[in-house]
Amino acid sequence: MADVVNFQSFEHTPPPSHTIDMKTIPAPSWPDLHGAFRFLSHGRVHINRRTMCFGFQIHVSSAHGQPSLLFALMQEKRGDNRLPVKFGIRLDLANGEINDIANQTGIIGQLDPDVCQYRDGEYPILLRWEVEHTGQVLIPRLHVGTEEWLYPSLLFPGDGPFMAITGHDAEDRRHEDDIFSTGYVWCQDRLK
Repeated sequence: MADVVNFQSFEHTPPPSHTIDMKTIPAPSWPDLHGAFRFLSHGRVHINRRTMCFGFQIHVSSAHGQPSLLFALMQEKRGDNRLPVKFGIRLDLANGEINDIANQTGIIGQLDPDVCQYRDGEYPILLRWEVEHTGQVLIPRLHVGTEEWLYPSLLFPGDGPFMAITGHDAEDRRHEDDIFSTGYVWCQDRLK
């Protein structure tokens, strides 16, 4: 008999005016983003031993001026000395490059320039993290548009909260509330 699934509740996306000061984010490997990016939190989800999978999804529609975008799921600061688990990309809408900024492994993919250039409210770009939790390992998959990329798996012993974050470096702040849709953060747990 298959396990019954319980969908854990999640926080809804706060209003666009809810920004995060980069100093509160435990991201020592992201120093080049301080000051250049404006960050938004889209909710939190708690991962534990019963968690089968979790994720974060959002759409990009009207990004004026071809900015770079940040899309991440990251563990909140831990009490022990271990580094927090992070999955994060920087999507450059000018050239379509997808860079791994959490692990600093460089370019992990390239979008078709037409996908970036012709996005709008009618045809937004989907950004989605799907993370499978198997034993003590997190196996992430990144979806950008209709394409999927594998991302480095990470050891995750124990449990902890993860935060969903987006960011952008658009110079024209007048349209920044139109860049991202409302975010959706989810977690799927086994009942036993």
